[in-house]
Amino acid sequence: MKALEVLSSLTFRYIAKYVTVLSATVFVLLAGLYAYISYSFFSDLSDTILEELETLQVVFSGQGIDGVGQYVEDQLAAPSSGRFYYLVTDAEGEVVAGNLGALPRYEQFTGGWLGFQLALLEWGETVDVDFLARPAALGDGFDAVVARNYADITEQATLVFRTLFRAMLATVVLGMIGGFVSAASTLDRVERLNQELSGIIRGGPGKRIDVARQKGYVRQLAEIMNKLLGQTETLMQGVKTVSDNIAHDLRTPLTRMRNQLVQLRGRVPDAEADALEGIIAECDDVLATFNALLRISSLESGGQFSGGGAVELQPLLEDVVELYEPLASERGIDLTFCAEALPSISGDRDLLFQLFSNLVDNALKYTPADGRADINLAVGEPGFLQVSLSDSGPGIPAEERANVLRRFYRLEQSRGAQPGHGLGLSLVQAIVHYHRGHLALLDNEPGLTVQVSLPLA
Repeated sequence: MKALEVLSSLTFRYIAKYVTVLSATVFVLLAGLYAYISYSFFSDLSDTILEELETLQVVFSGQGIDGVGQYVEDQLAAPSSGRFYYLVTDAEGEVVAGNLGALPRYEQFTGGWLGFQLALLEWGETVDVDFLARPAALGDGFDAVVARNYADITEQATLVFRTLFRAMLATVVLGMIGGFVSAASTLDRVERLNQELSGIIRGGPGKRIDVARQKGYVRQLAEIMNKLLGQTETLMQGVKTVSDNIAHDLRTPLTRMRNQLVQLRGRVPDAEADALEGIIAECDDVLATFNALLRISSLESGGQFSGGGAVELQPLLEDVVELYEPLASERGIDLTFCAEALPSISGDRDLLFQLFSNLVDNALKYTPADGRADINLAVGEPGFLQVSLSDSGPGIPAEERANVLRRFYRLEQSRGAQPGHGLGLSLVQAIVHYHRGHLALLDNEPGLTVQVSLPLA
């Protein structure tokens, strides 16, 4: 099974679309979640800075600048000293307390917020850290700035985002792999079902799909198809039975009537005898149709040829050519036969003679004057002999080649031009299938090539 067939299958495309839509939805949710987490983190960060400023203002109002300096020192000495950074200056801008030597270059935002960057030592290396700060006046010319770095907050938000993003990528990859495996499995089951249906088409509606090999909804489909095949077989058998009964029941009285007309022909004047000849010819035509119908039904209901006498196709085809050479010469058609030294096949000689007689008769019937009909006998596919009959007639359109093998089907352009009932090729196909062979109608450009493949003995 080719990977391209799996990728282009309906199952894989459906799963791929589902995974794509799911991934896009997850990505939107991730973006919204990341924005929400970032907003929550920075909201909490700003709230803690404002609370710390309010604490400094309260300490200043109660204990003055000395109290503020002591508070700052206590905060910096505490285990969480890395949480806040302080800068307390007097009216001249001199640093009174805090661990910021001076306010670095900053960017001012709305609401009085400041943003700046400091180079800090971390694990022995200098790292640029971003800070969010807020200044406030304590009173008596003293100002305070409380800052807090948000590297840990951004790292947490980034960690959450990366984790979710990787989970999304894993979902996409695993979903695609699962879709490929699922599509390959489904395609394999459908392919097996297709092969069984192809076998049924070749062998006839009497065969059934092996339901035990199928699973899931394919098994349900196979069961429905088996029911449909059963109904189709019943209907086809009913139609065949009716047509066979009609042909069989009418053949006997029609034969009796024909014989009586033949006897009557010798007792009437010549004028009436000519009219009787036309009626007898019509009876012969109808009897030939009935006989062909019964022969086809007999071949189709009798299964396949199980063995018999050896038949050499070369002398058989030479007899057929010899039979039709006068007709070909009369119509100015060049009828040729070419054959190799080949082994014999196992078959019914009379049926095979009728098979090739029908084909040659059709070729001569539809080939125009000064045309040609060529018969070639050679080795075909392994284990088969192939007989090819090519003519220079009008041929059969590709879309009609399956139809002309049906009973009573005739092309519109041949209905009035040539006599017949549309049973010739149906009988040919029945004989070929009876001998476990294959029949193919091909384009001869111009004309038609009929290929008959028959298994070796």
